[in-house]
Amino acid sequence: MPSRERFAGLPVVARAARRDYFAVYPVRTLLTSSVPRVVLQPLFLAYLGYVTGGLEGRRFALVGACAYIVSLATVVKAADALTDDLAEGTLYRVRMSRPGLALVQLTRCWIYFVEAVASAVVAIVGVCAFFGEWSLMASLLQGTPILVVTALSTTAFGLAVTAVAALHPASAVLTNLAVYVLLVMAGVIAPLSRLPWPLRWVSEVLPVTHGADALRAFADGRDWAVSALLELLVAGGWLVVGLMLLKRNDSKARRLASDGG
Repeated sequence: MPSRERFAGLPVVARAARRDYFAVYPVRTLLTSSVPRVVLQPLFLAYLGYVTGGLEGRRFALVGACAYIVSLATVVKAADALTDDLAEGTLYRVRMSRPGLALVQLTRCWIYFVEAVASAVVAIVGVCAFFGEWSLMASLLQGTPILVVTALSTTAFGLAVTAVAALHPASAVLTNLAVYVLLVMAGVIAPLSRLPWPLRWVSEVLPVTHGADALRAFADGRDWAVSALLELLVAGGWLVVGLMLLKRNDSKARRLASDGG
């Protein structure tokens, strides 16, 4: 199929993704459930940092948590879209579409990417205001482009998680497990130096790790560009892995005549 024909339906997919998103998460739901969560979870993590490292530990965890919060939308919610297709019996239509499963799922992710960046901004404002960290708030808001890069990285990671977990009977457990792995291994609450050395190597290829480092460096007035570039490289790697896994899932489902893949 010519490339032009494969991409022709993606604008329709993008519009449908927006409609589906607001059907599941209307504005009232976002304000009464999503907004409190993206403030209270980083607040809790910041207190954990305070317990383990005092004010310095609180600042470390606060910044890390504001970077980490993007994964809730780009990993968990994005995977739910494919799980819903399977449950509602519409997944075969996605597989039969001209763009194919991988490109459709990637296109759908734009709305969760937007939510992720917005969630991080809300978390920064809410948590920094709670602690009276006004200068830190201003610095982190200026570092929003770093959050955009981090959201891109977790979006790519989310594609890989979706390919493995979304069509599994325990999809909710697996997607939440993925974000907890990021929480523990991406240096969100405590420095990576506290991890056993084999896990430090794994953390280097996980999203959020370098994004959180870049955001901390930006807030402290240190060089942050290298860490941001590493986060972009991680995003590119996970994008390749995610698309390949989704295509493999699609091919296997077609061969076995099964929606589960």
